[in-house]
Amino acid sequence: NRTATYTYGLQVSCMHYKGWIKRDQQDLLISTLGDGLMMTSGAPEAPQICLHALGVAMLELHGAMVRMLPSILQNLVRIYSAAQLSVHLLEFVSSISRNQGLYTNFRKGDYQVLFAVAINYIRFHNNQRRRETSLSTNTAGARPADVGEKSDPRRQSTGAIPASPSEKQLLNDVALSQYVLVMAYQVIDVYFLSLTPALKAEMFDSIIVGLLQSNYSRSNLDEVNEVCLDMVLQNHSRSSEDILGLSDVTVQEDFGPVVERHWIQHNGIVTIRAQKEGLMAQIIERSCSGATSRIVDLTAEVSRKYVERAERTERPPTSLPASPLSDSPVSAFGSLSQSASRGRSIGRNRRLHSMAPGLPSLHHEPDMLPHDSIARLLRGELLSQSDLSRAPRFPMRFGAAPCLALEFINAYQGLQNLDVPVMLPPNFEAVARSLRIFDNTAMVDTHKVSVAYVGPGQTTEREILLNQQGSPAYWNFLRGMGHIRRLGQMKDFSAGLDTSGQDSDGRYTLGWRDLIAKLIFHVGTLMPAREDKQEQIVRKKAHMGNDFVHIVFNESGRDYEFDTIPSQFNFVQIIVTPVDGQVPTPEDEALWLRSDLSK
Repeated sequence: NRTATYTYGLQVSCMHYKGWIKRDQQDLLISTLGDGLMMTSGAPEAPQICLHALGVAMLELHGAMVRMLPSILQNLVRIYSAAQLSVHLLEFVSSISRNQGLYTNFRKGDYQVLFAVAINYIRFHNNQRRRETSLSTNTAGARPADVGEKSDPRRQSTGAIPASPSEKQLLNDVALSQYVLVMAYQVIDVYFLSLTPALKAEMFDSIIVGLLQSNYSRSNLDEVNEVCLDMVLQNHSRSSEDILGLSDVTVQEDFGPVVERHWIQHNGIVTIRAQKEGLMAQIIERSCSGATSRIVDLTAEVSRKYVERAERTERPPTSLPASPLSDSPVSAFGSLSQSASRGRSIGRNRRLHSMAPGLPSLHHEPDMLPHDSIARLLRGELLSQSDLSRAPRFPMRFGAAPCLALEFINAYQGLQNLDVPVMLPPNFEAVARSLRIFDNTAMVDTHKVSVAYVGPGQTTEREILLNQQGSPAYWNFLRGMGHIRRLGQMKDFSAGLDTSGQDSDGRYTLGWRDLIAKLIFHVGTLMPAREDKQEQIVRKKAHMGNDFVHIVFNESGRDYEFDTIPSQFNFVQIIVTPVDGQVPTPEDEALWLRSDLSK
């Protein structure tokens, strides 16, 4: 067993000689690591080493990983019950999502494997939680109360008993279990958001049914499942490019005096901010999984939607409806009918259809759930297990709203058979305060990371903080970390950097984001720092010193000491030392700068 463990470790070293390894040998190397995942009993450390090795192979042997990844995923499904591998396995699956080139050729079956891995962990976590709850309940009921029990000598002035080693281990196990649960939902989020709308429609049933069958509560929908369901419904028709274009915070546009109204529908709130003396309006759609905002010419938008509805029903428009701009919250958006027209459901081919409002609805097929199933889930109700096992298809229905007003105030655009939106009281401070808090909460995970340059011979904190320039190799390194962002134009997460336009933290920074996360880098060489201005050095240290992760580009010629930039938060340091000296030409650098600033 130890020999096998060492052998897998040696295979990682072989990857660095990829230039001398033929294609079939690369495939054999990856296949061997994939087979090593199954050694959960004979050599328990081997699967963990193989997972880490496959993570290295994503970068070193990219082509071989693309070819062998489907077979590796099949092995992952077989070993999900190995508790000691849960964190490593889910982090590996999550890291695949960060490299889109690995799964561009995935088909429906490959995505089903990935979702199955995540859902299996959710089910495993909740089943274990039920067993622990049942065990603790039985233990508490069987243990009689000992009224004559003497006071524990460990109860000092605090009156509390210090945690025993077993209790500390239990707390660690609970924290690890929660981390695994969060990672499982993250895998579902990132892969679903990366799918095309057509594939999302095909995967919808299996994802929702899997989440419901693994729900912890037997009567109500778990909160995390509600958020995941909302994510699916809000993004079923969006491409990954559309999602990346969304802002991670909601910013209210300056329209001058506005009329503002809010409507709530299940877990969503729609806000319309219309100019009192103009035609522009901002429509904000908030839900538990995120928010979107768009600016429209309200009159033109009403006309466009009216024409679209008329074309659907094949009736030529006779006259345009009145503009919804009005001081009256009811007459502004028409009469909200309690009846909802039902569009055509997704058939076996899972294509999204629509039908004109007012036409008779189709009776649901025998193997489908009732038409209001999605609405019940959004209310927090859990469908019965018998219904789920008998009818594993959800009646997703899309089409025009029953009236033009609902086209604007539906929180779930295009989706039918939901509860009618209800208008919230206008000018109600509690509502406004809650929405302000929501708008200031980022829609994706946000992180801030420091980047420091250490020049030749530099060893002290002050020397490093005063750096305003770096070597060509350093600038080439920054090029691959993200896009240049103009601080004065940033309205979203900025990691505390000055975005007022005064440039107290410099004019530019680097940023990176994907479908579920965003990073802003505190780049030391992009922040001002002069020898005669101590406040600039202090400000730079305040930004960089409060980051948990430091990336240090070390060209000092000696080892970098961990406490060179002391901080209470400096938990992780990534030291990068250039060895080959290959850097792009100044022309390449200028071309990169111009292309990045134009984005």
